[in-house]
Amino acid sequence: VPHFSCSAPNCSNSTSIGKQLFRFPKDPDRKKKWVVNCRRDFEPTPHSRLCQVGSHRRWHPAVCEAL
Repeated sequence: VPHFSCSAPNCSNSTSIGKQLFRFPKDPDRKKKWVVNCRRDFEPTPHSRLCQVGSHRRWHPAVCEAL
């Protein structure tokens, strides 16, 4: 079973500790919103994930909108 870690800066949440992670959307506009809202300058890969807990609450509405 593959394990994934959150791509957000300073986040150590991962599936190996039972946290739920979400894939970045395939739609380019939605994906860009996620990248901007997680405050990290990078191009997500198919393996990139974001979690929905703790300090990431600031982008929670964007995640809900994009799911």
